[in-house]
Amino acid sequence: MKKHQILIVDDIPDNIKVLQSILSHESFEITYALNGKDAISLCISNSFDLILLDIMMPEMDGYEVCQFLKSKNKTKDIPIIFLTAKVDEEAIIKGFEVGAQDYVTKPFNSQELIARVNTHLDLKHKNEALKFMNMDLEGKVAVRTLELEEMNQDLTRANKHLSSLEEAKNDFLSLMSTELREPLNGIVGFVEMLEYAIKNKTNLRYVRFIRQACEKLIGVSDMALLLSALRFDRYEMKVLGIPVHEIAKNSADKLKSLSNQRKVKVKMNIPRNYIVRADEKLLEISLEKLIENAITNAPPKSEVTIGAELKGPKVNIFVQDRGVHFAPTEVDYTFRFFELKKEDHNHNFKRFTPGLVVVKLVMDLHKTDVEVENLEEGGVRVSFLLPEY
Repeated sequence: MKKHQILIVDDIPDNIKVLQSILSHESFEITYALNGKDAISLCISNSFDLILLDIMMPEMDGYEVCQFLKSKNKTKDIPIIFLTAKVDEEAIIKGFEVGAQDYVTKPFNSQELIARVNTHLDLKHKNEALKFMNMDLEGKVAVRTLELEEMNQDLTRANKHLSSLEEAKNDFLSLMSTELREPLNGIVGFVEMLEYAIKNKTNLRYVRFIRQACEKLIGVSDMALLLSALRFDRYEMKVLGIPVHEIAKNSADKLKSLSNQRKVKVKMNIPRNYIVRADEKLLEISLEKLIENAITNAPPKSEVTIGAELKGPKVNIFVQDRGVHFAPTEVDYTFRFFELKKEDHNHNFKRFTPGLVVVKLVMDLHKTDVEVENLEEGGVRVSFLLPEY
């Protein structure tokens, strides 16, 4: 196996001898420098896996050396462990601020030193493996994207021979959504494995960002499929007696991370005995989209209310927030989305989201309207009526 390349930087030769003696029993190849300038020159001309760097040195101290190395692309990822006789908190904090990964104090404890060195070498190896895996995943996504683009081109040519251009576009939307799921699910699977393997908090945060982005894309894919099914009457409804409180709670629970992120409190005001005639899946999706729209548009530290009230033989279900009002043309744009001309789709509205289009199509299937009310005290209420069971 290739030996790990370690650079020791200390202006006291005896300290270097002690460190070489401790590390000589491991699979390390040691290089040393007696000052900061020589250390930088060695790093520029060689590739090191780890640097043991003394803080207190003449002319150029360890902090300056560390700052310089972390500012260069070639050396910024090399883990640096400070060697110091200081144990005061201020010195330690300054070391971490300039980019060091760890520190050991003099006189050296052999077992502690070897353990820390091995830990940071292992982290460096895993970070490099993560980079290669990300590059591999990006490559697979790029290949899949090219394939989808070719499919799009094929479908565009086929559209010339179809009697209904709108139907062909819908088929392509469904195909795109289905095909995207396979690579996205693969990426999520790899990311879950990485979450267990990575211990470095910074890299773990990056991996979780990747996972959140993939899950959002999967959600977009699912919504596209649902829009396609609703738009062309391909969804088979199952109308049953549905408890409103339970469905609303399930929808709100799915959005807890978003409400926490936006610092918005979600308040439920629905009697438990309200039961409506509806398709359970579609009702839950509609409430989820309304709540998501409300949370997204609500000011931080405000409330979003999910409520229901009787209106004759029907139950009025609503979601209300303290966000900006809907513009009159924006409501028209949302509820006549598929009827508008291409040039009408260029508006940049504040409240519009594709999720509201889903809600409108769902309520059309239930033969009821979606009402939008701009509240005088500020905010918006979106509601719909469903027959009581």
